[in-house]
Amino acid sequence: MAGPQTVWGIDVGKSAFKAVRLRAAGDGVEVVSTDYIEHSKIMSQQDADPDALWSSALEKFLAKNDITNDRIVIGVPGAQTLARFSKLPPVENKKKIPDIVRYEADQQIPFDMDEVVWDYQVFEAEGNPDVEVGIFAIKRELIRDHLVHFDSQGIEANAVQAAPLASFNAMHFDGLVGESATIIIDIGTESTDLIIGTESSLWTRSIQLGGNNFTEALVKAFKLSFSKAETLKRTAATSKYARQIFQAMRPVFADLVQELQRSVGYYTATHRDVDIGKVYGMGNAFKLPGLQKYIKQNLQLDLIKIDNFSKIRIPSAEGSAGDASNYSVAYGLALQGLDLGKVTSNLLPPEIAMASAWKKKRPFLAAAAACLLLTAGVVWFRGMADRNTLEANSSAPPPVSDDSAWSTILNPPSESELAPRPYGKLISAAAKSLNQQYNSLTSQGSNEIKKAENIEKLLANRTVWIKILSAIHAALPDPVDELKSATNAEEYVNAIKSAGLSRDKRNEIFIESFESKFAADVDAVDVIKGDYSEESTKTYEKKGGENRPGFIITLQGYAPHKKGSGPDAQEKGLFVNNSFVRSLRKTGRVPGQGFFINRIGLTVAQEKAGSTGRGREGRGRGGGTPPPAQGGPKPTDPITGELADDDYHFQIVIEVVLTDLPEEKENQ
Repeated sequence: MAGPQTVWGIDVGKSAFKAVRLRAAGDGVEVVSTDYIEHSKIMSQQDADPDALWSSALEKFLAKNDITNDRIVIGVPGAQTLARFSKLPPVENKKKIPDIVRYEADQQIPFDMDEVVWDYQVFEAEGNPDVEVGIFAIKRELIRDHLVHFDSQGIEANAVQAAPLASFNAMHFDGLVGESATIIIDIGTESTDLIIGTESSLWTRSIQLGGNNFTEALVKAFKLSFSKAETLKRTAATSKYARQIFQAMRPVFADLVQELQRSVGYYTATHRDVDIGKVYGMGNAFKLPGLQKYIKQNLQLDLIKIDNFSKIRIPSAEGSAGDASNYSVAYGLALQGLDLGKVTSNLLPPEIAMASAWKKKRPFLAAAAACLLLTAGVVWFRGMADRNTLEANSSAPPPVSDDSAWSTILNPPSESELAPRPYGKLISAAAKSLNQQYNSLTSQGSNEIKKAENIEKLLANRTVWIKILSAIHAALPDPVDELKSATNAEEYVNAIKSAGLSRDKRNEIFIESFESKFAADVDAVDVIKGDYSEESTKTYEKKGGENRPGFIITLQGYAPHKKGSGPDAQEKGLFVNNSFVRSLRKTGRVPGQGFFINRIGLTVAQEKAGSTGRGREGRGRGGGTPPPAQGGPKPTDPITGELADDDYHFQIVIEVVLTDLPEEKENQ
């Protein structure tokens, strides 16, 4: 017998991974397990690799925890979400609220509604006719980038919630939110979440000041590296230089308090009937010497640092420093997964939620289909047995003409004219004749049908081509800053002269020609490794004997760099490889877009003598002429008038596979 449902609340912060696993227990909940994994570096450090830190934390989490039968609720940073609050006009029919909210969302969200995932929460007080609604949104590209890390590890989210709303759920369940307004200040690594809520209302704001700002202040004051300044900040409370550390961070304290005062002032001005109650502080930043006292004095409100929760007990976890407030977001996320959260909005993209629901129903649908097939099989086998018995005791029915068959079916003889067996033989013969006629007619026009199907296939890849071209375009390097604002040839030339940029200092690559060929099996096409191939380049080999359809794309272009022999030519080839080809492997390998770029070969292009001009495509604005035949005039750029005989010409062959990016490990 299955036990109570367990839920993981997962909060991946910039400095650590936090997770809480809860299950319902009587009128409350109990903690089944927790996990705290501190990253080796803060994700926002200059030398950090966020993707690698994400993967490492999730791999460690999965190695220690079995999540097979658990629900998963994931948090996203408040700074990445949008929160808007407004009062709705009086509505007699509550069924109209979703339509009114949809209109409000369209007015309040400063993006195209197709670009965001959004949801809302209605707040009502008993006996109060006013209805307040909170509208929460996140850009699709941000939530997609967030979820792709979980998807790569096989973790399927059941819900997604903004971190400040999860913290509110935790505080509300823990009994810290009542009729008077409760203020929660959660200082994170990069931002601070300010949450003000009552039993029947909520207001939040993300302030772009966090722990990193304190660290940067120490970097400037004491001329330390970021990592050493971070260590100094964490040990400040016990350091003999605590006073000097406080003085160095005092300007950041002042900026933070100013933003808090402004936000609390706005809230009290718009909620005049609400009294401010208690203020709670969460986050490791409150361990800094003097911060709690500084905020308390300037806000003129009593501030209580949360060290433990009353409704649950968080076991001490390695790296968490015994501070339960580090788990507040994960705690609130898990509560929502158990349907115990005050705020129930969900920022999981609807298409992912629908796919997850179908995945859960698949076993039941398969069982129903199996039962249906079994029933149909029994009926079919019984019919076949009866038919074989009848045919064994009867001679074959005589052949009949088409006209006779139609006449027999439309005007069958009466039962008095024929005995049952001859009657059955006559009807069977007529049916067989008509069936043969039908098969003959349906076979006609098969060639035309195949042609129509081929035409339909030509249109099948229209949408994927837009994505392929976008991936190629996105991989092209941006020109230097001085040229980005130029919108025409005159501005382009003036920008070059003003900045004194030589051709090989403009960071430009131009595409002259683009050719694509469809291949029923791209793996059978030879794609050269190229002059600048890297041994560590990852490719995806096909599984089994299935052919993989796709396109072989050949790009020819040039970069305003020298093409002569020696180290200089090698350097210019590496410029194209490092700034374009490497980027192409990233933009062309995005999960779920219906294709991926596999093999890429870069070589020096064969220059054609006698050509009179060159086209271009991409982010550049220049043009040029290719090298002339031996003895002819030197080529010049028709826009700038510069000599273009030192331009580096290249050819890139790209293998595009028309399937989603494989999930299994890549072959080296």
